[in-house]
Amino acid sequence: MSRPRSGPTAALRLLGADLRARREAAGVTLEAAAESLGVHRATVSRLERAHTGPNPKIVSELLHLYGAPKEEAEAVLRALKEAKEPGWWHPWRDVLPEYLAGVIDLESAADLIRVYSPGVVPELLQTPGYARALLQLRYPRATGEEVDRLLRLLRERQEHTLRRPVRPVRLWALIEDVVLQRPVGGPSAMTEQMNFLDHYTRHRGSGITVQVIPTAVGDPAAAVRAGINPALRPSADGGPADRPQPASRGVPHHRGFRRGPHLPRGDGRDRGPRPTTYHPPADTVLREAPP
Repeated sequence: MSRPRSGPTAALRLLGADLRARREAAGVTLEAAAESLGVHRATVSRLERAHTGPNPKIVSELLHLYGAPKEEAEAVLRALKEAKEPGWWHPWRDVLPEYLAGVIDLESAADLIRVYSPGVVPELLQTPGYARALLQLRYPRATGEEVDRLLRLLRERQEHTLRRPVRPVRLWALIEDVVLQRPVGGPSAMTEQMNFLDHYTRHRGSGITVQVIPTAVGDPAAAVRAGINPALRPSADGGPADRPQPASRGVPHHRGFRRGPHLPRGDGRDRGPRPTTYHPPADTVLREAPP
């Protein structure tokens, strides 16, 4: 398996977005900001898009230019220092697919995740036996050691996303009924998986909600064709207490016409469909699954 590149973390992307919002609120153009720093316009643009490692001195000067209060500027610079630390998944890069590194990064910063994985139980809710069977199908040439490491990575991912003590995430999962009837990994593995999911269908106070799409619904709307898996909303974006609302701000990860998370370029030229493209099909499936 190839070793993925280290990319910008979600924290750095949020920092870049914050700098851009402050610049626009202050009525400062990219050209004016760059001239103030004595750098090229592209330098500021790349900083706002998290395409370059932020220099604390430059960030401090920009915050001063944009009129940020001292306390806010100090908080931003502290967050910048923390954001430059490697993510918890860094030691797993030898078995981590590049697209998945971006997904894990976003999961770690999300406060709400809506997930629909056509044909399988979503990864964040997979039990060890079920997950092992799928990994062996997905990576037929992987060694036993590589599969074991991928399983440990999945457990770490579930721990850091679903069981983090600070700022716990809310997960809303849609699962097709036919998925629960399809044996994966043998009877014992499916029993373990079904018992795990049954717990969350009965207990709604855990922060994890599971809805099953009945077979009678047929094709679960356009979401299957779009291949949505999952929609993640970054922290600091308020939200509902129980049911996700349509068109909440987020970042879609899809395995349809493009693999991996879709992230806006930040300069008005997106690399693909905007996140709102995926809200209607996701909301349609959400309504078709009984609460």
